[in-house]
Amino acid sequence: MSQDSSGKNKILLVAATLGLLAALYFGWQYASWEPTAPIQAPKTVEKSGTRTEPNLLNTPQPTTPAAKKEDLGQRLMTAEEGDVLIDEILRSDKDIPDMARDLHELVKKLNGEAQVNASQHLVNLTSDEDYGLIAGFLVDPKTNPEVLDVLFSDLMNRNRELQMPLFMNILKNSQHPQSEEVRNVLTILAGEDYGNDWAAWDKWAMEELQAQQ
Repeated sequence: MSQDSSGKNKILLVAATLGLLAALYFGWQYASWEPTAPIQAPKTVEKSGTRTEPNLLNTPQPTTPAAKKEDLGQRLMTAEEGDVLIDEILRSDKDIPDMARDLHELVKKLNGEAQVNASQHLVNLTSDEDYGLIAGFLVDPKTNPEVLDVLFSDLMNRNRELQMPLFMNILKNSQHPQSEEVRNVLTILAGEDYGNDWAAWDKWAMEELQAQQ
């Protein structure tokens, strides 16, 4: 074997040895390697007096609060509900004038059929001397029309001295639901319609009251 061939063989042997060692080294590194767990973001610990910002995408939206119970007079009362309140007044040990005053207050609070029923009891228990409990409702054009019907029917059965001032008040208020009906009644009593001549109506009313006395 020549000296050149011997040198080449030594070089090849050294290279093969180095390659084997490199393969063994990398194989050992691969076998001992373990995947590391993914790094987790540190949890934010909420300290006293501090707060974390909410995730607006995951925050539940606020719900609409349940509607509160409506106060008396702000919703349509049933006749049954009104009857319970009326019955409490009628069963009390109070004198009739005091019951009438309580019914007057109740009429102000109720509405619908319940208010109409209370107004019927009001006119039944109200004397001529206490008619102020009714008069305010009667001359107010915003009063429930059905209540006005009850009150006006009662007024027609009262004495002329009580009727006339209220009739004249309603007559002169063209916005009042009973204005036209009062005009018809007074026209029959007076024998003529004075139209909007309020001075003529007042003169006739005074003469009518004097005649009654």
